[in-house]
Amino acid sequence: MLLSHIPNFPDMLRPDAQLCPRPCMLRRAHYAVSSSKPQPLGRGARYAQSLKSQYGNAPGIRREDCEILQEHGDDAIDASLDDGHAENIADRGAEDGFFDGKAYRLVPVEGGEHTILINGVKMHISMGKLPSQDAEDKARLVKLRRGSTVLDICCGLGYSAIACARLGARRVVTLELDPCVLEVARQNSQSAELFNSGGVIEILLGPAQETVTTLPDGAFSAVLHDPPRFSHAGELYSQAFYDQIFRVLKCGGRLFHYTGNPGSRSSIPKGVKERLIRSGFVNVKWIDKCQGLLAMKP
Repeated sequence: MLLSHIPNFPDMLRPDAQLCPRPCMLRRAHYAVSSSKPQPLGRGARYAQSLKSQYGNAPGIRREDCEILQEHGDDAIDASLDDGHAENIADRGAEDGFFDGKAYRLVPVEGGEHTILINGVKMHISMGKLPSQDAEDKARLVKLRRGSTVLDICCGLGYSAIACARLGARRVVTLELDPCVLEVARQNSQSAELFNSGGVIEILLGPAQETVTTLPDGAFSAVLHDPPRFSHAGELYSQAFYDQIFRVLKCGGRLFHYTGNPGSRSSIPKGVKERLIRSGFVNVKWIDKCQGLLAMKP
């Protein structure tokens, strides 16, 4: 699909515009997705098509519009999600599930909230807590104060970004790779504040490892990093990525990095801790109640 075929697509990002003379050049720009018309952010992360509601009469996200950048892994795909129909994902309910290169489903948890399954893998694992409470616990760990600026890596359903906004953050920049995940979030009532935050929350769509390189030095007073499992997104556990997080964090700022507890024999949390220390972080410690590592930039 040529992006120039989308009605109302911003002129400066049309493939025939001077800024982007060829469609392949669109990977040099990314987009801020908000409840209002988004603004171009210049060079950086690979552009991924935004959502149906962003463009009014746009045809929605189709299979060919979602560029899948990660392997499926060994998780079974829900067999009930037949990909034989190339329908728009915005036309199919997230609670029923849909297939667009991966299988997506919005599922309820105890307490009336929801989480998302991607290829059968549950996101927002909250260790017996509501996802919103788990997100608030993580936000409090990084000592948010009124007026804080926060980088939230791997937006998902937006619970962490929403928690930061509720705790008084002045600005929350949240990164998400997958536009299909944001479509699920739009259909989740608990995610409404992600798209209606009064300008506090800004969504950047594209690979986090590329987007973070475009952010200014020392721009954030706190970072929340909640990546997929290591086997699905190893680049988000790399030394180079941690170096970038360290760069964009203010001195005295804190990082919380969710790893989960993959078992006593796993070397993942230990390896993460070692790489964070090599990047320059100090006071790196395991936080059991949130299943991750807390660190500080001196």
